[in-house]
Amino acid sequence: LRPRSRLTRLALGVRARAYRAPRSRAALLARRCDSQRPGMSLFKAREWWTASTGSDEEFSPSAFCVADLDNQGGNKVATGSLSGLLRIYQPRQRDYRAEDLLLEQRLDAPVIQLATGLLLPGGTRLALAVLHPRKLVVYEVHAGKQLGAYHSLAKVQEHALDRNTFNMAIGRFGSASQARAVDSIAVQSIDGTVSVFEGDALAFSRLLANSLIPGPWVHSPRADCFFTANSALEVCCYKLSSLTLAQASSESGSGAGAQRKVNADWSTVVGEHVVDIKLGRFTSNPPTSESELIVLGAQTLFVLKEAGAIRYQRRLDMQPSCLCVYSAGEGADTSTGGSDNVLIASATGALLVLREGVSLWSARCDQPPIALSVGTFADVKGMLVSLTERGVTSVLYLGTDPPTTAVGGSHEKDLDYDEMDDEHRRLLGRIREATGGNRAEPTDYLTLRAQVPKTVDPVAERGLGDDDRSSAGPSVTVRVSVAYSGKGPLESVQLLAQCEPPFFCLRESVELSAVQGGSGTPLSVPLVFRCAKDMLPASCKALVVATYTTADGAPRTARAEFDLPLAMVCKVIAPVKNGTYKVTLDTDQPPAQIGELFGDLLALAPGAEAGKAGASVLSLQLASGHDVTVLLSKNAGRYRIQSGSFEPMWQGAHELQQRLRKALPGVNVSFNEPLPLQEYFELIDVHFAARQELAETQAALEQRAQQFRVVQKRLLVRFKDKNPAPLANLDLLLGGTYEQLMELGSKGEAAKKALALATTSLACGTQLINQLIALRFELDEDNAAELRSHLSPQVHDFSEQGWEERTDAALPPAPAPPPSRASQAA
Repeated sequence: LRPRSRLTRLALGVRARAYRAPRSRAALLARRCDSQRPGMSLFKAREWWTASTGSDEEFSPSAFCVADLDNQGGNKVATGSLSGLLRIYQPRQRDYRAEDLLLEQRLDAPVIQLATGLLLPGGTRLALAVLHPRKLVVYEVHAGKQLGAYHSLAKVQEHALDRNTFNMAIGRFGSASQARAVDSIAVQSIDGTVSVFEGDALAFSRLLANSLIPGPWVHSPRADCFFTANSALEVCCYKLSSLTLAQASSESGSGAGAQRKVNADWSTVVGEHVVDIKLGRFTSNPPTSESELIVLGAQTLFVLKEAGAIRYQRRLDMQPSCLCVYSAGEGADTSTGGSDNVLIASATGALLVLREGVSLWSARCDQPPIALSVGTFADVKGMLVSLTERGVTSVLYLGTDPPTTAVGGSHEKDLDYDEMDDEHRRLLGRIREATGGNRAEPTDYLTLRAQVPKTVDPVAERGLGDDDRSSAGPSVTVRVSVAYSGKGPLESVQLLAQCEPPFFCLRESVELSAVQGGSGTPLSVPLVFRCAKDMLPASCKALVVATYTTADGAPRTARAEFDLPLAMVCKVIAPVKNGTYKVTLDTDQPPAQIGELFGDLLALAPGAEAGKAGASVLSLQLASGHDVTVLLSKNAGRYRIQSGSFEPMWQGAHELQQRLRKALPGVNVSFNEPLPLQEYFELIDVHFAARQELAETQAALEQRAQQFRVVQKRLLVRFKDKNPAPLANLDLLLGGTYEQLMELGSKGEAAKKALALATTSLACGTQLINQLIALRFELDEDNAAELRSHLSPQVHDFSEQGWEERTDAALPPAPAPPPSRASQAA
């Protein structure tokens, strides 16, 4: 099972002399790989160990490292996802086992890059540096003290960053790091700013020139310089001394806030996007103290001297995805001067091993890797470690198994260029027909029309087709008519109903077996909508979408949008005189009577309540228990909406504006009071506090669950032992942890309910603020829609991003205040 064959050692460069005189037929086939395309490999990489995440996480190519992370001996594999999960594995044997996962911990931000270095005081132990979008954290990995215990992280350093990060490099920079015998960290941001951290302090920060698109960031310890690639398709070199002097010059220049760009010491044009840069010894017999830059481009492999001259380049017949440079190890041929091996992976899963420009081996992986490394596992040297974009971590070795899904080479078939040209013309003709402006509309289409009643259903009909949520409140049966204009029947039509909470449809999906075409009677489909209690409605709109396929196989859709009646969410009550929150709307026409505007609601109210509601006042009680009152001015066309809470007023203001425009055509509704921003900000604070409470509860629940698993694992180990040791109160600790889990679970459910109420309140408050802003500044429909797209009333919270983060990114930055006279004089 261990890869100790001559071919494996040959592929990894352990026995390079065997390659110079191949004796087996398989070795001769491996030597032919130089003339074969990498995507058409003869062999397949064999899996020795594989671990998958089992979720839909995404991973960055740089969030992957192989090192002795816990300083206990033996290589470990660390991976970090963009969801913030950090995992550490230790492959000990063939195939994955549960004990191979040493650590799985959720960090509070996405993981951009992982790297190790001597970052701890004394410079004798490795530490793990984790790069997040806005901070850099250094951890020390502690191994479990007992058998079966998980590893843990101890935070050593944390640096807050002002810019979004891109990558980092670790090494001993300059004489200061050499004297302290510890490594430093250089972080490159997206805008090209480089920040160098020495220990727990920021040494300096510098902006690089031509850094519109950042590139790989590599440090050379011999030359004490940094190598990167810029947006001009150049490989650049920045010496540390140049960065330091430029910083000192900027600080001594005029203006404390001046920030000058640093030009590169040298640059070499490569003419294509740079995927990765590594340091190594590629060519034979280079100078002993000199390293070479191995640059992986989008289509070419370059080898540059440290001075910038191109020493070697090779055109690649594949789309490369990652690069790995590793030493050939002991037993390599000394006549090559100790050159390194280069391992290149493609986007299709092909692996290519190069040595001095010659292809040693070519193989294929089952899943395309985005990161590669080489290490020793289970006392076997030269094992390949790969990471895919979905987090599948594998330990591979190069064997002679043929691929199971081999495809014959297309290069053996002669190409007919005339036929290709004809096909190209036909496709261009179809594209012009499909995208032409004079394209005729189809005659066979589906039409949806919704018939929405103004009143709710009778009580006797509310139990039809009901479910567990039917007792929430009154129901409304909307009849959707489906008509097809084509000839013949239309089969397999799917109707989907959608509405915002607290509304819900009893049958969200309806499948129609056939819809007859022609001018006959359309098919009527009843849809029953209900409203849940104890929640404010943020929108009364409902949407019905029909999906179908035409006779020629073209997929199409039809939709119908409508408003649910106001009687579902409120009822008329006795007038409420006092209100804590008030909003006044002005009109330019004589006022309309309350009975004319809200006649449908007054018709449903009992006689006593309808009699109390006069011509100038109307009070409504929402399904959530809140009250909203509409007052009419007797002399001028002014209407006041008041309530005991801020967020329910949007229902009264929105409904009043819509009914005024229907009853008084051409009416101009305006709002001339200051915007109630303080009340709106309070809703945002309550919603953000509810999010934080839920996040803290989930974090505590995760910690207690991990503690429960650790204690349970220790108990199982002791129970399986032939001579078990005393439990040492582990059973009591297990019971106490279980009780804490149950308590935190109940607390989490309460936090979810509180967040749901805060979400609906914020959505209603955002609706009201958007309406008042549109009336205050006389925005038309297009500008009002633009405002709603930036300050969205749709409040949806996720674990990685909430409404506050999305709104902060959507809103433009506030304009800077004008400079004062003192600053102008200075």
